[in-house]
Amino acid sequence: MIYYALVLSLLVWPFGQLLSFDLSILPTTVYFMDFSMGVLTISLLCSSKARDQLVKDRLFWPLVVFLSAASLSLLININGLSGENILISVSYLLRLFVYPSAYFAVKHIAYNRIKLPLTISISLFCALGTMQYALMPDMRYLKLIGFDDHYYRLVGTFFDPNFTGAILGGVSLAAIGFYKWTPAVITLVMLALTFSRASYLSFSSGLILLLIKQKRIIYISLLALLAFVIFVIPKPFGEGVNLLRTFSIFSRIDSWYDGLALLIQKPVFGWGYNTLRSITGERYQIDNSFIYVAATTGVLGITSFIYLIYRSFKSIRVFPGFLFIISLVIHSLFNNGLFYIWIFFAYWVVLGLSSREYKQS
Repeated sequence: MIYYALVLSLLVWPFGQLLSFDLSILPTTVYFMDFSMGVLTISLLCSSKARDQLVKDRLFWPLVVFLSAASLSLLININGLSGENILISVSYLLRLFVYPSAYFAVKHIAYNRIKLPLTISISLFCALGTMQYALMPDMRYLKLIGFDDHYYRLVGTFFDPNFTGAILGGVSLAAIGFYKWTPAVITLVMLALTFSRASYLSFSSGLILLLIKQKRIIYISLLALLAFVIFVIPKPFGEGVNLLRTFSIFSRIDSWYDGLALLIQKPVFGWGYNTLRSITGERYQIDNSFIYVAATTGVLGITSFIYLIYRSFKSIRVFPGFLFIISLVIHSLFNNGLFYIWIFFAYWVVLGLSSREYKQS
C-alpha cells in the first residue's frame, strides 16, 4: 500500500495547480496532492515495519520537535483567530505533518521500484511546462483567479515561474551531478525561460559548488549556455521578462522587513503557524522561508527548523541530491518556496533518495 500511495503522489505532483478544487466546508483550496499524501501517511502508520523504521530515522526527532513548535505556536495564538482562519491554519499545519511522509516512504521502498514513476513524474512536469510556454505564453488571465500575471514566461503547472524555476534548477543540477547531460541541458534551457532571477541565482550557486568540488571547465560553459539562452529568447513588452526590474526586489525587501517586525512583536512563539492572513484579512506574503518560520513560530520554531535543515544536510550521502537540496534552500531565501507544497514534497523525496546508498548508474 505504501508503494502505490507513493507512486500515486509522484504521478499527481507534476500536474500542480491543475488538480485543485474547492470544498464548501473549507475556506481554502484543496489539492488532489493533499489526499494522496494523506493516504501515504496513513499507509506508513499502518505498517509496523515502516513505523519502526520511521522512529529510528535520524530525522524523526528533529522533525517532531519542529512540528511540535509549529503546533504550539498555533495553539497559543488560536484565541485571536476567527473560525475561518482557524480552519485555514489547521489545514496548512496538517500539510506540514503529512508531506514529510514522502521522505520515510522513499527510504522504505527499494529505489529500483520507484525509478520509473520518478522519471515519468519529472518528464511530465517538463512536458507540461514546455506546452504552456509554447501554446499559452500569455498567462495574464491568471490574475483573475488570484495568481500573479505573467507574459512570455514559463510558469508551468505551478502557475508561478519562481517555484517552477526552483524545481528546474534543482533537477538540472542533479542531472549534471550524475553526468546526465541531455536532461541537464533541457531543464537548463527551460530554467532560462522562467526569467526567475532567484532560480538563476540558486542554480548558479549550486553549479559553483560543483565547480569548486570537481574543478571541471564544462561547468563554466553551462553558465555561459544559460546566459546565452537568456539573451536570445523572445522578450516582448512587460516587466516580467525585464531582468533589470526593481519592483520585485523592493517588494521582497519590504516583506523581509515586515516579517522581522512581526518576530520582534512576538519573539518566543510567534503569531502562530500560517495565521498571518488574520492580520490583514488576505494572503500575507513573506518572501523568505526562514523569516516566515520565525515570524509565525518564533524563536523556538526557527531554531528547531534550522536544526532540521542542518540534520537533513548531514544525512545526505549522494552529492547530486545535495545540489538539489541546497539549491532549494538558497532559493527559499528569496521566495517562501520550502512551504510551497510541491516544492515541500520534492524536498522530502530527493532527501529520501539522497539519504540512502544506491548505485548512481
